[in-house]
Amino acid sequence: MKKCGSVFFLAAILIFACGACSNAPHLKLGYQPPEEAADRYQDALRWKDFDSARALMAPEALAQFDSFVKDNSTIFNILEHTIIGANISQGGYLAQVKIRRSFYLSPSVNPREEELIQTWKLINGRWLLAGPPF
Repeated sequence: MKKCGSVFFLAAILIFACGACSNAPHLKLGYQPPEEAADRYQDALRWKDFDSARALMAPEALAQFDSFVKDNSTIFNILEHTIIGANISQGGYLAQVKIRRSFYLSPSVNPREEELIQTWKLINGRWLLAGPPF
């Protein structure tokens, strides 16, 4: 009898654990980490593919991104970038991605370097940039 109760208890724990895991987005099939989206975004900015970069924006960030592009498309030039890491929170639906990039602002050709933290949201299975810094 004691053995049956232990098996039942173990089964209940496994069912609970599996149910909790099924809600965790980072455990679902085909999940791509936020670092991949941030890398694609930085590549798009580097090559001035603003349409591809815009496709990685959360709806609430679109107006600010459009303004950023209008003000910086001809002067902001990314030389290289490195994704340092990401901290995921809110059950796997929010990520803070740390990026180091070097760039220059035309007409100057003196390179600058910056580290920035971008906030990304998981919306409908896709990581989207929630707002500045762009």
